[in-house]
Amino acid sequence: MDSTDLALIKVLVPFRDMTEKQLEQAVTKAQVCLMPTGRMIFKRNDEDDCAYWLLSGSMDLLDEKFEAKRRTAGDEAAKHPIDNNTPHKLTAVTTEDSKILIVDRADIGLFNSSQSTSPDVKVEEDESVDWMSTLLSSPLFEFIPPANIQLLFSKFEETRYDTGDVVIKQGETGDYFYVIQTGKVKIERTVGNKTSLQAELKAGDNFGQDALVSDIPRNATITMLTKGTMMRLSAPDFESLLMKPVVEKVSLKETREMIAHGDPKTFILDVRNPKEVQSGMIDGAVNVPVLLIRKNLKKLKQEAIYVTSCNTGKRAKLAAYILNEKGFTAYVLNNEQANTKEIT
Repeated sequence: MDSTDLALIKVLVPFRDMTEKQLEQAVTKAQVCLMPTGRMIFKRNDEDDCAYWLLSGSMDLLDEKFEAKRRTAGDEAAKHPIDNNTPHKLTAVTTEDSKILIVDRADIGLFNSSQSTSPDVKVEEDESVDWMSTLLSSPLFEFIPPANIQLLFSKFEETRYDTGDVVIKQGETGDYFYVIQTGKVKIERTVGNKTSLQAELKAGDNFGQDALVSDIPRNATITMLTKGTMMRLSAPDFESLLMKPVVEKVSLKETREMIAHGDPKTFILDVRNPKEVQSGMIDGAVNVPVLLIRKNLKKLKQEAIYVTSCNTGKRAKLAAYILNEKGFTAYVLNNEQANTKEIT
């Protein structure tokens, strides 16, 4: 550890009250990590054996209502551990490149906030699922600029439902993206005269994005199994704040170059239905209809790159969104490229 970092640590609680020998022992077990802008250090409700201090830079501390409190290195509050609770009561996200000190609590005798002098605001425990933290844990949020996150959550509105209420009806135009705060729902799909149960979702799960991303009608009916509360995001806000940063386009030329480079491997996924691809596909593409993407995730390589294509771009966007949501790396073939003779 260099002398500059050591000088910063010496003014922190509880290091400033240690003897030279105690301080020397403590820093041998400490880590100083450089965190880029937008890096989540920890999230609300995480169990954590470590304590954190801000040595340089700044961060936002976000409570259960996603209200942010700024912490900047050098301020009086920054001399104390960051949300010294386990599980954490706040989510910490860097707002500029920052340097973070990390120490195992057991090594310095720090426990939860009732035993420490941490100045972080205590927030009331929410009896319902912390839907914000659950959503934040999605790989999608790696794509979203930190400045957009608070705005995104401020756009959600709360709606309440009774048992048996229909939240989404198959065939309707998509208007909202939903996150379940409390309660349970069932997903049913009707084909002809047959209705089948597809899944049941609980608090913390989300739904409704397929119709918003692909601009096609709702493909299932979702009904409340219990009373519950939904947090919903309108289609325009979903598109501008959540979908746009996640769905990125590449040209056919760029795709060819990525395939030729070979590290990581790049694959083209044609997400049209089997009848459509009979008229032709891009050379080397693999046909995985968009409705089967989720069922085939286990067959895909996590380390690979996927470029999705269709004849209009709508289903390709949905496929790329699903893949990115599940932690894969996916792009959409530019719509102009998708309409070339190669796949029509």
